[in-house]
Amino acid sequence: MRIAVIIGLAFAVLLISPAHSQIMSDRLSKPTFMEPDGPVIPVAQDIAYPGMMQLTIDARDNKQGIFKITQTIPVAQSGNMTLLYPQWLPGNHAPRGEIEKITGLEIYAGEAETGQKLKWTRDNIDVFAFHIRVPDGISKITAKFQFVSATSGGQGRIVMAPSMLNLRWHQLSLYPAGYYVRRIAVQATAIYPDGWQAATSLRPEKKEGSRITYKPVDYDTLVDSPVFAGRYFQSHKLTSRVHLNIV
Repeated sequence: MRIAVIIGLAFAVLLISPAHSQIMSDRLSKPTFMEPDGPVIPVAQDIAYPGMMQLTIDARDNKQGIFKITQTIPVAQSGNMTLLYPQWLPGNHAPRGEIEKITGLEIYAGEAETGQKLKWTRDNIDVFAFHIRVPDGISKITAKFQFVSATSGGQGRIVMAPSMLNLRWHQLSLYPAGYYVRRIAVQATAIYPDGWQAATSLRPEKKEGSRITYKPVDYDTLVDSPVFAGRYFQSHKLTSRVHLNIV
């Protein structure tokens, strides 16, 4: 009798084990989805962003290679807002935005000099995203930060030297999530070292000494319009529409 019971139990285990193994195998082979903790990054839509961003780059610290950025971004409503640092760049085949070189990020409600300093949080998944909460009654926010460029080849591409620089707008700006970048308007201003001249496909609107304000464009065009500037500069007219600029 005891032998029969043992044989019966063994047979039952043989019947149960394959099914149990299949369940465990399914659980291990399927990825576990976890809901993100915190604000969600809005999906980009093909709609116009309300208002125009103002971006000012102080590129005069060519000894330390530090760009100082002040960016004003209009806001249409209060509540959660996400700012993105460019991650995927034209001509690159991987996310190469140099966010590790961004320092001192401060965001204010209104003007930086008079507005309330806002708390920002990094997204839990996407390190290129910053979440803030816009207070009621605010029509714009101002972001201030620095881009600490490479000073040796081992730190990345050198874009600033004692007598020339390469100003790449995507390194020096943020943009609001939830919109196609070609639908976000921006007007850029650059302040160069005294006596320097600059070459770019952007068209100047106003020049005051070493400060040049360019005509408004969409953010996509801005990113694709780098600047080369330098102490020693030549421009040669090749045709009525083509100039050769040498820095």
